[in-house]
Amino acid sequence: MTVVQPDVFYIATDRLAIISERGIEGAPTLVVEVLSPSTAHLDRGPKMTLYAEHRVPYYWIVDPESRSMEAYALTGAAYALAGRVTGEPAPLPPFSDLTVDPASIWS
Repeated sequence: MTVVQPDVFYIATDRLAIISERGIEGAPTLVVEVLSPSTAHLDRGPKMTLYAEHRVPYYWIVDPESRSMEAYALTGAAYALAGRVTGEPAPLPPFSDLTVDPASIWS
């Protein structure tokens, strides 16, 4: 069994049944990874593939070096880029009503 620990994860209210006394027994709604120079190749490669295999619907990559956030949505068996925040505030899936403001993140 491969154990992967994301930087942050989120479970939507309609999926709360995956939380039990033993822990989380299923895929979270969203996994967020913050890149570092030593782990970027893992976050964009094996981890991304593993999350897709386990049917995590959304995957975000936060890149402090480029000051960007990329949002990926699971389409079939792989992720497709669904949004990117760089200079201007924008929503990222699965939070269409939440605007991510990069100025507040990188300041």
